[in-house]
Amino acid sequence: MRLRAVRDAVRHRLRRPGPVRLWPADESVWLDENGARRPRAARHVLRALAALGPRGRYAARAEGRGKIVTGPVSALALRDAEAESRFVFRLTPLGYGEDEL
Repeated sequence: MRLRAVRDAVRHRLRRPGPVRLWPADESVWLDENGARRPRAARHVLRALAALGPRGRYAARAEGRGKIVTGPVSALALRDAEAESRFVFRLTPLGYGEDEL
């Protein structure tokens, strides 16, 4: 029963996220409100982007030429592969415990 509830919650989150933020203008807002500045959370976001599916509290899906990353509070729209690459490079140091480059 619990597994079904978790699966339904993830599906709901993939379909109906909160506010949609845009990369790069709202990057800091999205990172802060979804807790993605923490190393473990950043790694979950990176895994979700790589696998295009749910990873912990984060999920990602393809949307046209870009991707949508959904967190617990809001979603972030990455319009193309270049935006995704820049987002990954921005997030990777956070995922391994580095505060700044």
